[in-house]
Amino acid sequence: MINIWRLTKIQLLSSFGLNKALHTKDVKERRKSLLLSIGILAGVLMIAAASFGYSFMMALAFEQMGRMDLLLAIMMAVTSLVGFFTTVYKASGVLFSYRDYDLVMSLPIKTSHVVASRMLQLYVLNLFFSVMVMLPAGMVYAIKVNPGALFYLFFLITLFFIQLLPIIAATIIGSCISWISSRFKASRIISLVLTFAVMIALMVGSFGMNENGQALADMGTGLAEMVFKLYPLAAVYVDAVCSYRMSSLLLFIALSVLSFMIFATVLGTRYKAVHTGLTTSHASGKYIMKPLEASSPFRALYKKELRRYFSSSIYVLNTSMGMILLLVMSIALLFVSPEKLGERIEIPQFSRYLSTLAPIIVSLFVTLSCTTSSAISLEGKHLWILQSSPVSKQSILLSKVAVNLTITLPIVVVSGVLLMISLRMGWTESLLLLVIPSIYACYSAMMGVIINLKLPNLEWTSEVAVVKQSAAVLVSMFTGIISLLFPLGISLLLPHVNGKLMMSGVGMIMIAVCIAMFRYIQTKGEQLVQKL
Repeated sequence: MINIWRLTKIQLLSSFGLNKALHTKDVKERRKSLLLSIGILAGVLMIAAASFGYSFMMALAFEQMGRMDLLLAIMMAVTSLVGFFTTVYKASGVLFSYRDYDLVMSLPIKTSHVVASRMLQLYVLNLFFSVMVMLPAGMVYAIKVNPGALFYLFFLITLFFIQLLPIIAATIIGSCISWISSRFKASRIISLVLTFAVMIALMVGSFGMNENGQALADMGTGLAEMVFKLYPLAAVYVDAVCSYRMSSLLLFIALSVLSFMIFATVLGTRYKAVHTGLTTSHASGKYIMKPLEASSPFRALYKKELRRYFSSSIYVLNTSMGMILLLVMSIALLFVSPEKLGERIEIPQFSRYLSTLAPIIVSLFVTLSCTTSSAISLEGKHLWILQSSPVSKQSILLSKVAVNLTITLPIVVVSGVLLMISLRMGWTESLLLLVIPSIYACYSAMMGVIINLKLPNLEWTSEVAVVKQSAAVLVSMFTGIISLLFPLGISLLLPHVNGKLMMSGVGMIMIAVCIAMFRYIQTKGEQLVQKL
């Protein structure tokens, strides 16, 4: 057991760069770590506050229906589904495709202990998200219902078991996708296509589970049936926490723990074989001699960055899912008019709000699809090659920015055109819908590369630690969201302000910021890269 704990602790400390922060004697590094910790704490508090606000708004509706138990049921199901979606494409990287596999497996430690430590790493990462979402929801439920003492005990106990079954399901699906794709030549592309197909199918299936309109006719009963049908374990959870039933509590814990232990044990016995199967790929023996082509240094760097991007399924999935969701949303609005959507979700003048805030909504998806916030860190131990190469370091950084724009701008244009059609926008609104997200795409790309230069993680063992868990990714994401809060707040709090004029002002400010960042990369880029 002590080996499992030690391995898990080392993996978690290295994932977030905490090991270096705790043991460094450099004053600048300590100051940077302190500021980063404050920023992460602020981000966690923001997510918790948002969760509390959403839970409180839902509680107002559920209180009128007399179904406050639905609050915990929905938040528990949402937490599990989000954990499942995020684990599908990171499970394979955490469990199998980590760089120090040979080193770890050569240690005098049982294979089952290695597997258990890797599973616990996934569990702790998902538990962190569960706490941020479920604790505010539990607080809202306690305020509205004023439950007995058993509620608090059962709620805290079950909090530690919510993510176990989603981790198992996501690991199985993610491993199957990796295994199937490894049987083909274009394994990376097939893996991406299969993962996107599974996620989109699950999302479409979850939205289509109650097409008969029962939830509209009988909101309380229909919504409960939809949630419990989507995730049956939510019914056991609600029965245990809200009704204080010991049998349901024991059943919930037993199902979660036993399934987790059985899965970890079985995986431990076949771990090496599974790892070999997942990491073995098809290689073609054909080689066709072609004429060599010369290109400019920037074009060569751009092609290299583009190949590096598409070579990592974790990298692509984590940074392109926002743009895929934007495209799906834009297509869906062609078939469901904003007016009907506003009637269904009971928001008056929803169409007008959507037309006004469309540039901000699209920009949000853009800022969540930043590839540059981990592009420097992914160089890892090979960074010295770029540092010693006879090309300007500004070209290296701008080639990473260009890849980010290649991913975001085409989808921004296509989604913008689709939204223009569905929202029936005028010329001014249509222009702003294309220009504002494009400006934010440039802002997000350059901000990401600057933040990654300031907060690099070059000593990673798994790409998941860089793409999903690094400090640069978190700071870049929160910076992008914060940059959108100001125009969003003005639009919601001051509805009488001319939306077109406000968006134009935001665009001018962001253009100035982008120019300043571009000049910073040009003047300081060489120095920042060499200091890494």
